[in-house]
Amino acid sequence: MQTEGLIQFNSWDFIFSMITFFVLFLILRHFLFQKVHDFMEKRSQEVQDTLDNAAETNRLAEEKLADYNEQIANVEEEGRAIIKNARDEAKTQAAGIVAEANEQAHAAIAHSQEEIAREHFNARKQLKEEVGTLAVMAAEKILEREISAEDHQDIVDQILAEAEEKPWS
Repeated sequence: MQTEGLIQFNSWDFIFSMITFFVLFLILRHFLFQKVHDFMEKRSQEVQDTLDNAAETNRLAEEKLADYNEQIANVEEEGRAIIKNARDEAKTQAAGIVAEANEQAHAAIAHSQEEIAREHFNARKQLKEEVGTLAVMAAEKILEREISAEDHQDIVDQILAEAEEKPWS
């Protein structure tokens, strides 16, 4: 029995194996490795594009957030300015209303004082007329008869009593 080795090394087998390996490598490279490599490159590019888009989106979102924060700050300042202007305008209107009310009050006081003066004048005028009428009535009574001091006093008392009973006309 002759023992031959399980693995025999033959140069033709080696060359044939190398050629087979090389052909198989070229076939796999052309049909499999290149497609897998292209797929991996394409997928890598898609991932990179997605990451770039996400970074751009984040940058835009941060810009918009900064703009919104600035707008909010501006709105708050505008709100304060509007409130301040409204308060100032209200104070101005209130001062105008108070001034107008004071003018009206002064006008009413002046009108009332004029009315009082007119009524005072009319009362004095009426009093003078009534005193004149009273004097004429007293003179008529006195002229009707000759009187003494006592009679004179009686006539004056009688005229005053009549004047109290019915108002002078």
